This record gives sequence, structure tokens and C-alpha cells, in this order.
Amino acid sequence: MSLEIFTEIKFNPSAAKVKKKMRVREGSSQAALIDKMVEHARQIGRPKALFKLAGIDSLDDSGVVLDGLRLESRILAVNLKTVNRAFPYLVTCGRELYDWKSSLDDMVEVYYADAINSLALKKAEKYLLKYLKATFQLGRTASMNPGSLEDWPISSQKDLFKLLNDQAGEIGVALTDSMLMIPNQTVSGIRFASEEGYSNCELCPRENCSHRRGHYNPELLAIKYQGKTK
Repeated sequence: MSLEIFTEIKFNPSAAKVKKKMRVREGSSQAALIDKMVEHARQIGRPKALFKLAGIDSLDDSGVVLDGLRLESRILAVNLKTVNRAFPYLVTCGRELYDWKSSLDDMVEVYYADAINSLALKKAEKYLLKYLKATFQLGRTASMNPGSLEDWPISSQKDLFKLLNDQAGEIGVALTDSMLMIPNQTVSGIRFASEEGYSNCELCPRENCSHRRGHYNPELLAIKYQGKTK
């Protein structure tokens, strides 16, 4: 299946959310600044997304082949074992907001702009997930992202971009030599049906992570994903 690209996702950020996240008191000069910045972001913001429906050609203990391209990841292979399709994707805040943030000199403004860009990214993520569920009658889903786990390192970004037909530029996303994405508020990954649920965090031992959404579960990692016995 060819890619589907979304470049006109409506973005109507909430100034109240930004103020709450930044712990800015209503009525202060900083609150007035946030109001002004949010209004500007509302005018220029264009979150974007793209995805591809990929068939699962084959899989084994160390990886999976999607649309003729092999991805080396035992955990990904285990997660896709019970399904016959997956959805490689990119979601981004958009170059418009990224370039705006990059043009700012004041560090406080940069800080606020980054929070606004984060809202744009979340909007793109929610938009794409809603579309996938409605279009492909998906129930519960989960996602894996290159670099989130040692099993699927950040170097695999190249494979994911290739799987997406190297069309990331259509939504303004570029991959650097160090495998970081521009805009920085961009997420890449593979979404798949998962009625039992899955979270990268349960398999990651890293402590003090600000993005942690679940507890590390070494037993789950060992038994389900590494094939060890109790």
C-alpha cells in the first residue's frame, strides 16, 4: 500500500494547558507572553503525519520482514507474531512551529515554544491513531519506536525511513547522521494491534526517566521476549 500523508491537521492549542505545564500564574506578564505565543502558534501550526500499511512477510527469533525489508528486533518479532499487518509511521509538530522556535533568541520563549510544539506533536499522534482505528477497525493497539530499547537501536531509524519509502520529507522531517530527527518534536515507530497491551517502559531498566509510563518488568522481558524459563 502506498503512503497516506496528512498535512492539514487542525491545531488549536490551549494557552491554559501551556500555563499549567509551565507553572505560570494567570494574570502575570509571563501568562500574557504565553497567550501571545499560543495565538501565533495557532496561526502557523501545521502538525503532520504519514503512515503505511505494511504486510508481514516473515519473522523469526531475531527479526521481521515487512514489505520486503528486514528489521532486526526480537521484541518487534514477538509483538507482531499474532498479527498479519503493521503500520510504520511518522508524526511531527511540523516545520512551521520548529522553524519558529528556532528563530527565537530568548531562552524563556524557546522554553514556552517547545511546550507548544509538544502539544502539536500530541495532536498529530492522536489524529493518526484515531484515523487508523476508524479506517482499519483496530481495537487496542501498541507501538514500538527505534531507540527506545537496546533490542531495536536508534540506528534502525534508517530502516524505518526506508520502509516509509524515504518520503519523510513530504511532512518536513529529516534524519541526521546521528539518527536524530528534525523537527525534534517528531516520533517514528511501528503501530500494531495488541489486545493484551505493550509498553516499551516495561522492558526498559533505565531509572529516573521523565518519559516513563510503566514499571520495569524483568520477568516479562526474560520469559516472553527473551525465551527464558523460570
